[in-house]
Amino acid sequence: MKLQLLAILGLATLAATNVNSDTSGPYVDSHGGVWNALPSPDDYPSYAAFDALFANEVFTTRDGFRFQIDRKLTPMELANNRAKQQLQQSFLNSQGSGNNVRASVSTNNPVDEEFQALFASINDVKAYIVGKVAIADASMKSQWGIDMVPTKGALWDSSDSADIIGLLDEAYREHGLAGTDMMHAWSADFTSRGAIGVAYIGLPRLLIKKYLSYEGNILEHEIGHTYTLQHCCDGNCTMQPALDTGALGGFHNYTESNCSHQNHTSVMNAQKNRY
Repeated sequence: MKLQLLAILGLATLAATNVNSDTSGPYVDSHGGVWNALPSPDDYPSYAAFDALFANEVFTTRDGFRFQIDRKLTPMELANNRAKQQLQQSFLNSQGSGNNVRASVSTNNPVDEEFQALFASINDVKAYIVGKVAIADASMKSQWGIDMVPTKGALWDSSDSADIIGLLDEAYREHGLAGTDMMHAWSADFTSRGAIGVAYIGLPRLLIKKYLSYEGNILEHEIGHTYTLQHCCDGNCTMQPALDTGALGGFHNYTESNCSHQNHTSVMNAQKNRY
């Protein structure tokens, strides 16, 4: 990743109003069902039951934007991901230098007050984000010459009790692209519905929740959504609906028949100059 200064512009001046419910529903699923709040694994007897219904479901907002739910992990999945973290470092060490970059994608990085509060200084926030972008950037750079460059940033006061789509919409409404190619918003605000990241399919905006140390993996997944990728069933694919650190950099090269119906490598080849 190119060395760039991530400039934090300043704290948002308007305090968000606290609300007691999700803020961006209703959502419509692919069958025409209407959801006033996003479904959550906590509402179902098991994660398997939730996944059977929603792992590959595409929801649409009132504004016509499409997204999928990237859910939190079970305790067993968390343990498996911790064991796989060493593979992540091996993957990063195997990547090329990025000398064949075809598309530098500048990014605006709004950070909410809960995320900022986890760090001793703004410089620590910048360094953390740059490190996570490097994780997400590795496969994009080596496979398609896409270089995500943190260019701008801002502090924003996120709305407590908003769902994750509400947070994404709020960050974009307040800070947008700010003259860059894509917005990566960062939040540690509590959301009740169990999502750890979200992006609108085919649009240059996404939001990453603070989730242990996995934000780089989540970011890679959400960037995939912005390049029109949808969830996969392949256990080696980074676009699985539940985080799999061992699949970092994995984009399958065949057309799935039962999940995304996409060949992710072909889609990325076609979309690599999207932004």
